[in-house]
Amino acid sequence: MKKSRNITIAVVLVVALIISMLSFTSCSSSAYTNYGWSGATVVGETVYVASQGKLAALQKANGNVIWEREIKDTISSGSGSCGMGTSSSVIYADPVVDNGVVYVATYSGKIYAYETATGNLLWTYPSEGYVKGIIGSPVIRDGIIYFNAVGGAVTALDIATQQVIWQYDTEDTLWASPCLYEDTLYIASYNEHLYAIDINSGTEKWADPFQTEGPIVAAPVYNDGIVYVASLDRGIYSVDAETGDLIWSFSPDSEADVTPKNWFWATPIIYNGVIYAPNMDGFVYVIDADSGTLITALDLGNPISSSPVLFEDKVIVSTQDGDIYRIDTVDNSQSLLKELALTVQSPLEVDGGIVYVHTIKDEYLYAINAESGVAIWYYEIN
Repeated sequence: MKKSRNITIAVVLVVALIISMLSFTSCSSSAYTNYGWSGATVVGETVYVASQGKLAALQKANGNVIWEREIKDTISSGSGSCGMGTSSSVIYADPVVDNGVVYVATYSGKIYAYETATGNLLWTYPSEGYVKGIIGSPVIRDGIIYFNAVGGAVTALDIATQQVIWQYDTEDTLWASPCLYEDTLYIASYNEHLYAIDINSGTEKWADPFQTEGPIVAAPVYNDGIVYVASLDRGIYSVDAETGDLIWSFSPDSEADVTPKNWFWATPIIYNGVIYAPNMDGFVYVIDADSGTLITALDLGNPISSSPVLFEDKVIVSTQDGDIYRIDTVDNSQSLLKELALTVQSPLEVDGGIVYVHTIKDEYLYAINAESGVAIWYYEIN
């Protein structure tokens, strides 16, 4: 695949600007407000939503508050800090719930564990100091929480003891959430690499990491022996999960009637052998997962950075302007479900026929019926 020098430079410059904003907002400042892009998490009859400096547990039926907790970090003098003081934690990662505990990872470099029933803080990792900021959502299995840090470390942490089991240093910048399948963690980096790490040993499984031509901020997706990764280089890649070899790629150089003109920021969905990949150019690219052939491209009219969800046989996706669409996977037709007229960058969540949409700037959590588009309730976060 040909590499566009202009596009690559543009990606590096713009993402570098975003990184500088992230670094700036890790210390409290009134000059710039960063809202994060954490999505909601639904478990049982409770919805958990995180925002800057706050975690809330809500009743799924009506959005009433069960409990709310402030999340503030004490910033000490030293590298990457702004002197002594307290700062609201910017949160990009979705809350993760396991065995009666909700975990929140912050860009300030902490993981907080709260009891789901009461909201009581159980522990904080690390208890002293910070890791280099966490953007991607952690994953949990068998009492171990796996998470990526911006500084490049992938960590397996024992939940019971808060002790590190192993750590793998990619020496890359890590934004994307890890993808866990069986005994392998698939890790995508801002520095264009895709890694396969054995969770039993913390060692790399492939001879070399797979390399794209641009930063990766979307989570890798595993399906039937293949890992799919969407990149800011405007490409989608199909990679053999065992070997790390490229199977196919879909890019601006592909022979298709419509090809990507902007970044793949959102994590794609795969359903019935078809990939639904939203792009910042406003299109959802519908691609055959076996061949990489474009089936169709659906124009939603505005940039898309929010990861979609699947409800029954419908893909539900939101543009940044808050237009929520439903895509019928039977015939790939699209229909407008709801116009929120609010900014949406957080991943969507769906549970029991209800889509949960976290908006930013004017910050709300909406619960929207996936069939009718009716807003059942909303929670004003700030």
